[in-house]
Amino acid sequence: MIYQHRIVIARSGKLEKRHVEFQAQTMNALDEAGSVLTGAWEVYIGNEAGSAVWQLRQFDSMADWEIHQDRIRADNQLSEARKQNLYPHLDEVNTSILRLADISPALPAEWPGFDDVRGTERGYIEQRIMRFRVGAAPDHHALYRDKLMPALAREGAELIGLFDTLIGDGTTNGKSMQSVELRRFPDLASWQRWREAQDDDPALLKLVKQEWMPHLMELHSVLMRPLDYSRIR
Repeated sequence: MIYQHRIVIARSGKLEKRHVEFQAQTMNALDEAGSVLTGAWEVYIGNEAGSAVWQLRQFDSMADWEIHQDRIRADNQLSEARKQNLYPHLDEVNTSILRLADISPALPAEWPGFDDVRGTERGYIEQRIMRFRVGAAPDHHALYRDKLMPALAREGAELIGLFDTLIGDGTTNGKSMQSVELRRFPDLASWQRWREAQDDDPALLKLVKQEWMPHLMELHSVLMRPLDYSRIR
């Protein structure tokens, strides 16, 4: 599997209108064309809070992703509808292609329909984008697998996936220097306890500060709220 990871930043005051137009003009058509929208999350805390949505789309392979792109470009009706009704509400769109890291939990191959998930329980999703020093990704992943994953499995936190960048910002000479971590929390209180534990637990604090952070050049984190049609919720 590969995953299309995208941030959609709406113009000031246009995020709700973007949600309406996306569901009316684009959502079902893209899904039916082979682009499975596994996650759609509005930024709740962090950069672009109140104006941005992160999306994750699933494809069987790069070839399937390329076929999908060609299919969408050839759909004049869909292209015109998006141009007229969706794009005027957007300020910026950035896209990268990811794959699950070898150490990551697996994601389902099949997902329920949009109508099957609407109205069901939603938690919160924390996304961390980690930029590594050149050549540091393998050592990082070994430490992450052996120490960080078990240490952070607390307070109801569920690691959804750790993804490596294949195409887009965060690659150099075909090698990934950037990973995306997605973690689910049942509620805000559990997320807050999880974050506080990284300061209050001396062993965890030492692991994070002295062993994990030296592998990183940059770390960007946002807390997100799944939209009602998001499958990962």
